[in-house]
Amino acid sequence: MRKIKILAATLAMLCCSADLYAQQNTGIPGRIDRMSMEDRINSGLVFHTHQSEPVEPFRIIGNVYYVGALNLASYLIATPEGHILIDTGVHDMPVQIRDSVDKLGFRVEDIEIILSSHAHFDHIQGHAIMKRMTGAQVMASDADADALEAGQDLSPLAFEGWEPVVVDRRLQDGESIALGGVTLTPTVAPGHTPGCTVWSLDVEDMGQTYTVGYFGCNGPNAGVQLINNPRFPSLVEDSLAGFDNMAQLDLDIYITGHPEQPFEGIEHSMRVQVRPHPLLNQQPWAEFIAERRADFVGRVEAERQLLQSQ
Repeated sequence: MRKIKILAATLAMLCCSADLYAQQNTGIPGRIDRMSMEDRINSGLVFHTHQSEPVEPFRIIGNVYYVGALNLASYLIATPEGHILIDTGVHDMPVQIRDSVDKLGFRVEDIEIILSSHAHFDHIQGHAIMKRMTGAQVMASDADADALEAGQDLSPLAFEGWEPVVVDRRLQDGESIALGGVTLTPTVAPGHTPGCTVWSLDVEDMGQTYTVGYFGCNGPNAGVQLINNPRFPSLVEDSLAGFDNMAQLDLDIYITGHPEQPFEGIEHSMRVQVRPHPLLNQQPWAEFIAERRADFVGRVEAERQLLQSQ
């Protein structure tokens, strides 16, 4: 049986949280730190409006389903013993997610585990509501669990917060979880957040085995001070280690946690289950992560040159 590996990815440099207003300031130390929280929240309104507009759910592949919004992903992994939900979006989205789960013929009450790609508001702000709605256990990387429980963005972005949620299990890099014959393995890649996590699992689909994952780690957001960051002195080193950890994964396809742009032109084919899978034509994972790492190294060098010129 042929094994094809699929990764669900968040293209953070293009579409994560603060980049909509910070991308013109890449390489300027402290740019985001100089903004007031009011300005940051106003800049993030798009995530509570356009990005979180409802869409019809659909099966991605095998037992993995899209139950998120227009440009904020949430994935349901269905098993005979209950389900796993990865990311809950902004606080406006849990009711949408419940309705999407129902439309697919599942019950939201059967969600047993809630996971996160990383502790930024646009991915985990609905966690507390969803936990009350389902009674599920929240599990997260140890480094991001502190942020989930504090209700504060403890990443270099330091952006909008959320309702605190108890983390029932703190996970280390490579510490797998299992439910209903499904095993998910976390690959921790710090930088975007301290515990940013790639989740991967094997999926059976039309007689073939695929490794499906969810990626939300792409280095610190644009506009974040990289060199000598007072809150994260080892940010550059940690981020490079995160890229190196992700480079160990052997992945052939990736989709995105902010899917509006990457799904453009192929969403219908995915919804009607065209095979070979439409995402098989994407850039190979090794090239993708190498480019993202090179982009980050370029940001560091640009910031270093700017500091030297001052």
